[in-house]
Amino acid sequence: MKKDIISSKLSNRLIPAKLSYLYASIIDRRKFSSLGSIMWDEFSMSGHYEINGLENFITAMQQLENYQSTMHQVMNVQGEWKGNLYNGETYCVASHIFNQDDKPHKLDMGIIYSDVIEVRDGTAKFILRNFILKWQKTDILDLPTQG
Repeated sequence: MKKDIISSKLSNRLIPAKLSYLYASIIDRRKFSSLGSIMWDEFSMSGHYEINGLENFITAMQQLENYQSTMHQVMNVQGEWKGNLYNGETYCVASHIFNQDDKPHKLDMGIIYSDVIEVRDGTAKFILRNFILKWQKTDILDLPTQG
């Protein structure tokens, strides 16, 4: 009996990280239509961007097509649950690859998301992400040769 309580609490603690990892994967693979699997319809992004509604967010993510690729590195996921709501923070470095002056570049962004996750009928999804841009830097890349 005690083991079930521990594993139940542990799985609840893993939900925020799992949703953050799924978000990174969906964005990096550009499967924007899959965002509904991790975000409620009334999802909103605030902070550096102000976007209300899942459909508007999916449309806004299309601008990432301007980059050759992205890579989100998720870390430091922490917060707490109060009933069916989770409030916490997720740290992320998002790399955006592009060409400039015929040379490969990357824009790195240091981001802290203030997350709110809501559980409805046993399903947990993001309802709000506050995007806090802490820093950004653009560098020329050394890419491996392909041959």
